Amino acid sequence: MKQEYIRQVGRRLRLRRKQKTAVLRDLEEIFASAYEHGETEEQVIQRLGPPSEYAASVEGQLPSKGNGLLWAGLVVCLLVCLVSMGLFALARQAWVPEEAIGFAQGTTGIQVAGGFGLSPLLLALAGLALVLAVFFLWRLARRKKGER
Repeated sequence: MKQEYIRQVGRRLRLRRKQKTAVLRDLEEIFASAYEHGETEEQVIQRLGPPSEYAASVEGQLPSKGNGLLWAGLVVCLLVCLVSMGLFALARQAWVPEEAIGFAQGTTGIQVAGGFGLSPLLLALAGLALVLAVFFLWRLARRKKGER
């Protein structure tokens, strides 16, 4: 019964391996100490509560460093999105009149065809960065709710 309870708690813990091992070791010690004081396994399990609740309470007490990475990812994605959109806007802006070639004052019949514009790539990069920012925001919201 004790081993099954510890195994179920272990499955529900969403911690790093080192933290998880420490929590399960502490749980073993809780059972051993309770046994020394005359408590049965059933009494300990009843006192600790269901495995899911125990795991959630332990996770709530431990500091979570994963949120820092999510915040950093969110900020980087938003910056990439803003810079890409700014560069896209600059690339689309006409610096000289359309009819001027070499800053000439009159119109000419010369047409320039071909070339490679970065505008579509910048727009795609901004869109991808925005999608990733939404993903990081969603993960942060789930962590705040305790879903991990």
